[in-house]
Amino acid sequence: MPYATHTEDVEASPGTIWRLLVDKIENPQPYVPGVRSVEILERSADSVLRHMVTEQLDLTERITRDARRLEIVFTLVDHPRYAGSVTNRIEPGETGNRSRLTFTIDWHEVGSRDAGGEHLHGVLRDAVRQTKDLAEAADRSG
Repeated sequence: MPYATHTEDVEASPGTIWRLLVDKIENPQPYVPGVRSVEILERSADSVLRHMVTEQLDLTERITRDARRLEIVFTLVDHPRYAGSVTNRIEPGETGNRSRLTFTIDWHEVGSRDAGGEHLHGVLRDAVRQTKDLAEAADRSG
């Protein structure tokens, strides 16, 4: 699996975008295509352990959020084939400027340096754009 990243400018406040990223932890269906089931296995003050089944993957992730850095990291736990993480990061714009939303996937096959999976660039792009659209709609509706 690959390393891939995608960034979009978002016409929404960092607070609105952050609220959606935090919501995605426990309710990924509006943000992640193909989610079949989600179960929160464990909670702490700044992280959760989540098991999620999608059309393509069955995975457990340790999800940590850092409100100060506006960053959420989804780290794979005990996956039989892959290791690595996905990072969602907000870069607030200067006053009057758009914020930037970046999703980065950095997975590799266990015991391998496989860099394939170029198809995930499109998946990341679509996920960022979906979150962007939701954030902009939420900001417009107040």
